[in-house]
Amino acid sequence: MRLQMILVPILLVTMAAAVSLPVCLDTAWGGSAMISEIRIQKSVLVRQKEVCLADICDPETLTGEWKTIAEGLNIGDAPPAGSEKFIDPAQLRAYLVKLIESKGLDASDVKLDIPDKIVVRRESTQITHEQIESIFKKYVAENSQWKPQNVTVQRVQFTGLPIIPAGQMSYEVIPTTPKQRFIGNVNANIEFYVNGEKARTLGVTGKVEVFENVYLASRPIRRNEIITPADIEVQRTNITDSADRFATRPDQVETRRVLRDIGVHQPIELKDLDKPLVLKKGDPVTIVYDQPGLQVTAKGRVNADGGIGDTLAVVNVASKKTIHCKVVDGQTVRTVR
Repeated sequence: MRLQMILVPILLVTMAAAVSLPVCLDTAWGGSAMISEIRIQKSVLVRQKEVCLADICDPETLTGEWKTIAEGLNIGDAPPAGSEKFIDPAQLRAYLVKLIESKGLDASDVKLDIPDKIVVRRESTQITHEQIESIFKKYVAENSQWKPQNVTVQRVQFTGLPIIPAGQMSYEVIPTTPKQRFIGNVNANIEFYVNGEKARTLGVTGKVEVFENVYLASRPIRRNEIITPADIEVQRTNITDSADRFATRPDQVETRRVLRDIGVHQPIELKDLDKPLVLKKGDPVTIVYDQPGLQVTAKGRVNADGGIGDTLAVVNVASKKTIHCKVVDGQTVRTVR
């Protein structure tokens, strides 16, 4: 979409200021200079942020002195990249007459060739969808916690006008949320800079899909069974919508107790697994008795399987008494008061 703006008020303010400084202009010239014609171009393409009088003049009609002074006259801001502005021919003619007369010349002796329509456009660069997609994919790859080979990025879209002024482009990707997991719909802002100055911000979104090895039951596993390596198989699965649901590492399933029946080839969900077992029924342990200012230990033997933090019945080998203890690790339990 091309934007159009009438630039007359802005140019007039700038032009009036330029004419109000004839002494400075004369000093730059070192005296008056002859000129027979000033030809204005119908369409002007500028690269910089400001438009000078020399930009809109046909260079063939400007002598060296006139070219120098015209280059020093700022007549307004250039339009934004991808848009255009118009200069009013009548008001430009009045401005040029005053400028010529301020140099001690007779304006009637100078031919002013001014078209009926004067358009100023800013030289611009189109940022392609491929560039935006490449930047977004690189951002995901460099910041995601997932392995690159397990990630695909699809449906990259952006909002904003992908046009920037011509020049040396650079960019910075800014996350829209402080803790981005880089899975599912991922959003970011890409700030584009031209010659070191910020030129455009585009909002970008893409669908990040993650594939992981999910562990399945290789046979029917009954409730309260302990999973062994022979009980599981692996299948590559899209976990984009369930990243925290299934077991994706062997340590998450092996030696775990199953809390419900799991069918053959059914994915093993983390919520259906008990914590890892560190003790089995009959294992020897060290019982720690905590007393105020004193710690006593004794040999014991557990009466059930258990994981860290579980409370189990433990037999004191020496006294043959059964007491309740909390599991500290695979060799130690602590009495529960």
